[in-house]
Amino acid sequence: MSVINAQEPLRTLAGKDEERFINRFFVLYKTARMVDKNNKTFTLQSDNFFETLKPLMKKYDSADLKNIAGRYFVNESMVRFDGGGLSSANTIIVEWNSLGVGGVSFASEITKDEMERFFIFMAHIKPNSENLDSLSEKLKENSLPSIQLFSKAIEGIDGALLTEEMRRQLRTQARSTFFKAMSVVQEVVVNTQSDSEINISKTKRVVHSLIDQISQDESSLIELASIRDFDDYTYAHSTNVAVYSLTLGVRLGMDRARLSQLGFAALFHDIGKVKLPSDLISKPDAYDENDWIQMQRHPLLGAKTILRNLKFDMHTARAARGAFEHHINNDFTGYPMLRLDKTETTLFSKIISIVDSFDALTSGRVYLKKSIAPEDVIKKMQYQMKIKFDKFLLKLFNDIIGVYPVGSLVLLTSDEIALVLANNQADKANPYVKIVGDKDGLLESPEWTDLSTEENNHRKIVRKIEPAQHGLDIKDFILEN
Repeated sequence: MSVINAQEPLRTLAGKDEERFINRFFVLYKTARMVDKNNKTFTLQSDNFFETLKPLMKKYDSADLKNIAGRYFVNESMVRFDGGGLSSANTIIVEWNSLGVGGVSFASEITKDEMERFFIFMAHIKPNSENLDSLSEKLKENSLPSIQLFSKAIEGIDGALLTEEMRRQLRTQARSTFFKAMSVVQEVVVNTQSDSEINISKTKRVVHSLIDQISQDESSLIELASIRDFDDYTYAHSTNVAVYSLTLGVRLGMDRARLSQLGFAALFHDIGKVKLPSDLISKPDAYDENDWIQMQRHPLLGAKTILRNLKFDMHTARAARGAFEHHINNDFTGYPMLRLDKTETTLFSKIISIVDSFDALTSGRVYLKKSIAPEDVIKKMQYQMKIKFDKFLLKLFNDIIGVYPVGSLVLLTSDEIALVLANNQADKANPYVKIVGDKDGLLESPEWTDLSTEENNHRKIVRKIEPAQHGLDIKDFILEN
C-alpha cells in the first residue's frame, strides 16, 4: 500500500500518452465488470490498455493513476479528463473513495496476465465491502506484486497540488479557450444579423472546451470573466455567462450531456438583442420608458431567432427556453409577460438568470452605466433572492465568487498588492494570489503564493483595492504573460 502525497505539488500538465492511459484504464475497468476474461471485447480492451503502458514505462519507473481533490493525475502530471464524460468513471472513483482507495500504481515489470487479473479482481469488489488494507492483502494473496493501491489523499488542499508552472500552463490554456469562445459568439452574432447559417458544431466544440477547462481549473476562466473592460462587451458578456453557468453546473454535479446543453443555452441567452436597434444597445444615456419597452422584447426575439435559425434538437430547445425565461423571476415578475400560467422556469433558466444579473451589474455596461463591486452585487442579489432568484443556486454561486472574488486586487498586511487567482475552499479568507507590487511600486517578477500556508502567516488581506484609484488596470495583471 502506498500513500498519495497530496502536499507535494504536481509538476506539469499531461500529454497524449497520459490522456490515452487514463481513458483506456476506465474503459477496461468498465469492460471487466460486464464480461469475463475470455470475452473478445475484454481481450481487445486489455490489449489497448497494455499498449498504453509501454510509453509511460519509458518515461517513468511506474504508471500511476491518482484522483486527488477531484482532479486526475498520471504520475506527476494532471490530465485533461472529465470523469463524467466517460461512462462509469466517476462511479468508479466514488466507489474507490468508499474503500479508501485514491489510485493505483503499475510497476514496469508488470505482465499482461497480472494486469488482467487485477482488473477482474477490482471490478467485482463491492463498495464498502473492503478497505484499503484488506484489498492490499488480497492483491498479495492473488500474486499481484507489481500493482499497488494508493490511499485516498486528504481533502481540502487543492491549492497545494499545483506548482507555479502548472498554474501558468492552466491560465494559458484558459485564455485560449476563453477567447475562442468570444470569437465563436462574435461569429454567431454576425451570422444572425445577416440571417446566415450558424456553425452549431463549432459552438458545441467550444462549449466542450469550456467544460474541460472548468473541470480541471475553474479559477483561471473565472479570472478572465472578472475583466470588466473588454472592447466587445456583448461577446464577453455571453462568454462570461457561459463560464459562470458551467461552473455552477459542475458544482451541481451535472453530467457532460447536460453541461453541454447548459453552456450552449448560456452562449445564446442574449441572442435576441441582435434583433434590436444597435443605437439602443450602445446608448450612452439612461434608458427612458420607451427604451425599456424595446429592451424587454429581447427574450422573445431570442427564442424566436434560435428556433428559426437552428436545427431543432435538445440543445436548441433548451437554448430557446433559456433565452425566453432568463428575465422571469421566481415570483413570475420580470419579462416577457406572455405566460398564461405560472409554470416554474427551468433549472437552466434559473442559473442563467443569476449569472446574467451578476455579470451585468458588475460590468456597468449597456443599460447599467456604473459597475458595482462583485461582493456588493452578491449582497444586492441576496436581498432580492426571495423574489427574483433561486435561494439554493444563489448561495452556491456566492460560494464560487468567494469572500475575495477572483480577479480582485487586495492590500496585504505586508504592504504588498496582490491579485486574487483562486479561492481556497478550506480557507476562504486566504486565497491563492499573485503578488504584483509593494510599497516601492510594481514588481518586475510577480510572486505566486498561497496565503493559507504557515510560511505566509505574515501576509493577511487588509482590504480590497480599487485599481482605478491607483492608476492600475486589472486587465494588465490578468492578461500579462
